[in-house]
Amino acid sequence: MRQHEHSQALNLIQQYFCVPASVVLSRMRARKVAGIARVPMNKLSVLTLLLSSLFFQLGFPASAPSQEKSYNYFDVFIGPSYGKMALGSETALFAPTSRNFYGLEFNVKMNLHKNVGIILLDAGMLFGHTKIPSPLGSQFDAHTSLQSYQFLFGPEVAYRGRQVQLFAHGLFGANHTAAVWDLSNNDSLSLIGRTHFALGAGVGLDVNFKEHFAYRVFQADYIPTLVDGRWEKNYRVSTGIVFRF
Repeated sequence: MRQHEHSQALNLIQQYFCVPASVVLSRMRARKVAGIARVPMNKLSVLTLLLSSLFFQLGFPASAPSQEKSYNYFDVFIGPSYGKMALGSETALFAPTSRNFYGLEFNVKMNLHKNVGIILLDAGMLFGHTKIPSPLGSQFDAHTSLQSYQFLFGPEVAYRGRQVQLFAHGLFGANHTAAVWDLSNNDSLSLIGRTHFALGAGVGLDVNFKEHFAYRVFQADYIPTLVDGRWEKNYRVSTGIVFRF
């Protein structure tokens, strides 16, 4: 019995060490193929699916995580304003000819994108004083209060940095101007009141100092107004606080 086992071992040694290497490799491949052939088909399909999924994931980089919203929904601005406004064909009636107005500006913007928004309302309320010279002498001059209200809206583009925000907008709407005669007995008389189509083009700079607050260093607007077929030149500069929501 032992002699028979020794003979089998010798036959195996001669089979693997006396046969050329190419023959040994071909036999090993044949045994692997035969082993795979003995694997059930359902297991082969699952293995193929897993390998295909692995190669697909390696071939395509994982998608970047969705970026969090890096801008707020609304900007609300309010602050003091200075304007240089015209009075149309009635300008010759007043002295001096320059029209310096002071007041407030209120602005609400809805952000559609990090760099694009729509100004829902840009309301300017400016007030000034002048007089109508009297031929009877300065003591009879008519002192008047001048009022100018702008109601504009339109698109705005912005560059948002970590510390600052630059913006520019194009607006359209209406400009209402009125002149009121201040009588000596605390009464008043409306002399001029008119509302005309207006445009607006402006730029500005905000400095961020809190998550929901910023300081508007300046907002400068050119507001031409169409009066009697001619464009009046009006200018406005504002500064103030921006609330972000």
